[in-house]
Amino acid sequence: MQFILLLSLITSTLAFKDGFLFTEKASNELEKILADCKVEHKIDDASCGELCLSSTIAPFAEKFGGVTAGDCKSEGYTVFDHQETVSMGPFGESTVDIYVKPSTSAA
Repeated sequence: MQFILLLSLITSTLAFKDGFLFTEKASNELEKILADCKVEHKIDDASCGELCLSSTIAPFAEKFGGVTAGDCKSEGYTVFDHQETVSMGPFGESTVDIYVKPSTSAA
């Protein structure tokens, strides 16, 4: 297994991107995924969940999942709080960034 991985690395072109080392093929695939990213959000109680969906999945999420195109920042939720993993039914799971509005209380 280690020999195959080493051989794969030797025969692949390597790319350094955003602090990570990728093979050229993996780097190209990552670029395709990011290029197809459609940012969606959903406001629930006092927080806003934001995630990146492919343009293929986004219309289904908008129709059946109650998400809206755009980011949380545009709705005033600018403070990152945490991440959650949510089930997207037949589309698997996705990581959602949860944001809250800035505190308006004086310190």
